[in-house]
Amino acid sequence: MLPVILTTLAAAAIAAIVYLRRERVGAAGAGLAVLRTTGLAALLLAFFNPTSTSRIAGGAPTVLLDRSLSMGAAGAHGDVARDTAMALAVGGTLLSFGSGVERYDTSRAPMAGHSRLGDALRATTGRSGPITVVTDGEIDDIHAIPSSLLGGVSVVVVPRDTLPNAALLDVEIDSFVAQGDTAHVTLTIGTWGALSGIDASIRVLVSERLIHRQAVTLPESPGTGQRSVSIPSSALAAGTSVLRFILDVSGDAELRDNERLRVLTVTTEPGVVVIVDPADAEGRFLARELRGIVRSGLRGFARVGNDEWLEMGELSRVSANDVRRAINGAAMVVMRGGSAWDGTIPSWHWPAGADGETQFFEGDWYVTDSVPASPIAGRLASIAWDSFPPLTGIVPLVPTAVQWVGLTGRVGRRGADRPLLIGEDSSGVRRLTTAGAGMWRWALRGGSSLDAYRAVLASGIDWLLDSDNAPTAARIAAANAVTRGRPATFRRLSSEVADSLDVVLAGTDSTSRLVLEFDASGEARIDLDPGVYRWSVPSMSDAGGVIAVEAYSDEFHARTVGLQARVATGGFSVLVRYARERWWLFGLAALALIGEWAWRQRIGLP
Repeated sequence: MLPVILTTLAAAAIAAIVYLRRERVGAAGAGLAVLRTTGLAALLLAFFNPTSTSRIAGGAPTVLLDRSLSMGAAGAHGDVARDTAMALAVGGTLLSFGSGVERYDTSRAPMAGHSRLGDALRATTGRSGPITVVTDGEIDDIHAIPSSLLGGVSVVVVPRDTLPNAALLDVEIDSFVAQGDTAHVTLTIGTWGALSGIDASIRVLVSERLIHRQAVTLPESPGTGQRSVSIPSSALAAGTSVLRFILDVSGDAELRDNERLRVLTVTTEPGVVVIVDPADAEGRFLARELRGIVRSGLRGFARVGNDEWLEMGELSRVSANDVRRAINGAAMVVMRGGSAWDGTIPSWHWPAGADGETQFFEGDWYVTDSVPASPIAGRLASIAWDSFPPLTGIVPLVPTAVQWVGLTGRVGRRGADRPLLIGEDSSGVRRLTTAGAGMWRWALRGGSSLDAYRAVLASGIDWLLDSDNAPTAARIAAANAVTRGRPATFRRLSSEVADSLDVVLAGTDSTSRLVLEFDASGEARIDLDPGVYRWSVPSMSDAGGVIAVEAYSDEFHARTVGLQARVATGGFSVLVRYARERWWLFGLAALALIGEWAWRQRIGLP
């Protein structure tokens, strides 16, 4: 509202100067100045579109009942909350909230994987009766709810009891591992209640077969801690398996948060090694997106000091010899910075903008829409390259007679085209060089620019690894593990994938066919019951995988109570209205400006 007031005062001052000092039309000038100020003020209100709130009293009550999984966890009092909500909603409306908002169904147990209240409060906007929320207070979006939505809302909190509980909060493990390698796992464990000094252990199973058991120390209660587990290579068979990680703790009151599922593929094919020398944003985004695209093992190494290296997946220190051994066993190497790879395996060099680069032309370099003819042009020709953020610079490269150019760019959209991506096939060894720097900004922005970034990576990998036995780039991917009550997410990795796609899901007892509808960010979501599903796309022979829907949910263990009990001062709801919704505002602006024009004509002013 402050910008409207300031600009209106400025308009009034200008109108007064024009009519009272410059044109000197006497008393008529004051009236003309008032008309101009009124018309401009009305237009400014419509331009800035401020909101106003009003309270509406009376009407039937509306009750919002929390139906997330936490209401059925150990120590929770879901029955008390249900009975309280039904009593408060007599003669009114009872809605349930969690992941969404819907009418309360007495036949369904709490099953939402989220506790989101904001959308439910927005759904009650405009209701004139008292609004009451019945919950355990553990609300996910409490800090994102505007205070205006909570105004006039009563809250009944039915907190859960604090019981001894240990939870396996997270399991970090690579999706792919080469056969013969050890799978390194990082576990995050949380504790609540009287659990100090109690023995605990981790079991790892494939189906019902125990492949590893290890004693672990619980963090001090209440608290969280990380523990490391290494699964020996002898326990891992080639192919894709679903690993069950089970935390065994005596006296644990809630066992549903003790088991996690992870999908692991043990591949016999050589993987891809990413070398980031030195560590920077370009290399970090490059390794992250390649990990989701390459359908084989991928290991990333970043140099963080003089001869100091980190393995990017685990953030563990490794030696330069470990890096060299990984390269020697790889199917392809991706070099960010450093020197170009001159070995006998396919390589992709990204030198632009790295430390120590002697020749680098900075500026805003835009990719040109006209994609040159090349082995990868089929995937890249349909992308609107000129609409993406510019690159930050290029390395000046001159392609030889045996090299081809995949992308070109111009500084400031002017001047001659410069090569941004160059490829060559020399004696059966394929190499790519990316001359442009700053493509990580496409990945950071998301949307269509992220799709273009993935298209460049996927098409480059497919060309480099043109072999029946080589790992290929995926065009569609799905989350391997999903917690209970939350949707499984499919991600489109190539612009060739249609916006709507049929997918077949094969569970333990049944097979179903569903339609994926990808949104603007290239993601599609479907709700699944706990279990293991194998998915495939009939129209894409190279698309498929495994989705493990866990029985675990973050709702099962105790969380911060962010919503406190409160009693509203009367039964009313808050109605929010925007300035542009008031039709008379535009009529006032038109009448004031037309009146000023007519008055000026009458007294002989132009």
